[in-house]
Amino acid sequence: MADTRIERISILIASLAVVVTLVLVGSARAREAVVPNLFVKYTMACTFTITDDAGATVSSVAPGPYQVYITTPAEFAYVTTPCNGPIRFQLTGPGVNLHTTLQDGDDDQASLSATFQPSSTYIAQDNNQPSVTRSVITTTAAAPATASTTSSTSSSTPTSSSKGSSQPSLVGSAAVPFRGNLAAMISAAGRLTLTSKGKPVGTLKTGLYTFTVHDNSAKSGFSIQKLKSGAIALTGISYKGTHVKTVNLKAGQWTFFSPGEKKNYFIVIA
Repeated sequence: MADTRIERISILIASLAVVVTLVLVGSARAREAVVPNLFVKYTMACTFTITDDAGATVSSVAPGPYQVYITTPAEFAYVTTPCNGPIRFQLTGPGVNLHTTLQDGDDDQASLSATFQPSSTYIAQDNNQPSVTRSVITTTAAAPATASTTSSTSSSTPTSSSKGSSQPSLVGSAAVPFRGNLAAMISAAGRLTLTSKGKPVGTLKTGLYTFTVHDNSAKSGFSIQKLKSGAIALTGISYKGTHVKTVNLKAGQWTFFSPGEKKNYFIVIA
């Protein structure tokens, strides 16, 4: 009898230890920093504004990693603007040297990565007209701020009806490794791209990924789907704005697409 009681107590203690461990790991995961965004939005005048996740104009930011989105209202290779062709966006400063022409004007969007140093100054400009577009961004000495996983440049919050639908919480996600951030974009014309650190996604490792969807179209949505599984809508057809969602990508063939449109494939490996 005594041995049985001791065995039961041992099992109870072990179970409690597992629960405590999961809670602690889960809490740490909840505090996992989501990389904040900077949105460089061009006008047809070949000028641009730089805003943050809250839609506020940026002049000073916390140091740390950022995802920088550059968009134009059209493909500048085919329209007449003061750029006289493609944009020549440049962002430079300590540890940062970003340049893009948006594929010589054949594209209208790009996603680049930058890590800002503390107490530093960065210059953003379009080299077609640097004196007109020159913008200064300074960094504070404080720790980097993080974007909320529900941040949006739209005043509407995505829902499962007309907006970007939400996925249920991931059960047991504390045991799943966080792999990083993916940039998903929908152009005003409805063209979809999915990139990691500025490069198109081809192969990923299994794990948790944070998708930041910058949706410029009110007629296209962004969904992902594993082969023979249900689709996960990150933004709905009528949603327009920015939505952030973390998804557990399991091994297999995946696609990203707008409902009813062509599917783009990528592979997730164990």
